Amino acid sequence: MKKFILGLTCGIALTATTAVYASDTIQAVRKVILNGQLLNTKVEVSDDGTTMTSMRTLAEALGAKVSWNEQLNTVEIENQYPYFVSSLLHGKYSFMYEILADNIINNPDTTVVFSEGYKDIPDNTDFQKLFLLLLIEQIGDLKTKKIEFWSNKEHALAYVSGNYKEDGIEGWSGMNSRFGLLIRDDEKVSLSHILSVHERDVISFGKE
Repeated sequence: MKKFILGLTCGIALTATTAVYASDTIQAVRKVILNGQLLNTKVEVSDDGTTMTSMRTLAEALGAKVSWNEQLNTVEIENQYPYFVSSLLHGKYSFMYEILADNIINNPDTTVVFSEGYKDIPDNTDFQKLFLLLLIEQIGDLKTKKIEFWSNKEHALAYVSGNYKEDGIEGWSGMNSRFGLLIRDDEKVSLSHILSVHERDVISFGKE
């Protein structure tokens, strides 16, 4: 199988803005949305309208590492992307996998693959996509039409056997353990990174 091409941002740019802190601040119902996701942190608004929130929360949400240098009285922010990619390529994260089933009950011509290493990947969709691509390279060619990737073995086995029940408004919560789906349609191939039951990103598509 030819390698998939993933367009990833090669770095994360953090823009630091210096805010003028007024002597009086007021609590306000103001939300911070980062890359489409609500940032779960305390937000204050000064009397001149300046938004103030936790630097650590914001930086970590952008995938950066934040540390406190007490001796220098300094907050240090590091872009983790190069470090993560290097760690991924040099074996820090496990690409071990287990093929649990082929041609399962509810989805014939489907292979279910379990890989616990996905859980160790930082909660950053670019990092997770890169892990998925490298995992597929490790597995090599499988002849089934669909390959599903799961991070929780118990959930994956329940899915394979069909022995699960809906437990919420979105159906069975165990489906949130599925993180990838590779589909072959004749010569066409598509790969999706699954974020939740109803949300996924198409990583790439093309021919084998």
